[in-house]
Amino acid sequence: FEFVYNYLYLANLRANWDEVKRQAEKAPQPEARRYVLPLSIDKADTGKNLVTLPYTTATATLRSDETIWLEPEVIFSGPRHAFEFPQINYRKYGGKPYTYTYGLGLNHFVPDRLCKLNVKTKETWVWQEPDAYPSEPIFVSHPDVLEEDDG
Repeated sequence: FEFVYNYLYLANLRANWDEVKRQAEKAPQPEARRYVLPLSIDKADTGKNLVTLPYTTATATLRSDETIWLEPEVIFSGPRHAFEFPQINYRKYGGKPYTYTYGLGLNHFVPDRLCKLNVKTKETWVWQEPDAYPSEPIFVSHPDVLEEDDG
């Protein structure tokens, strides 16, 4: 809380850059996780994994008290390699199956790269330049879009 609200003001970033980097190293790194919520539940499936999708290791297990225990699949993680503000091609794939998401890459809370992630294979592509600090990505489709990531 203190780090986000005190250190990340632009004036503090400029005045205390080395201190910001030291404090940021203590912060937990976010992960991109996939949770799968089952849409239909049969009480006979108690104790079983209700996720039948072939491309994920996420699980949803029906318990005897009729609650569902979710375990996510981590699709993007790593030290000093966070993925925040994910975006997809919403115009064409909002509410539909998609393959690619784009995010802001953070090095201990310092945004220094843009990332493209294949959510099925977990393959990543990174754009990064020295002394460049991009902001949240926004997907802009090519006018004559043919492919999901054409933009």
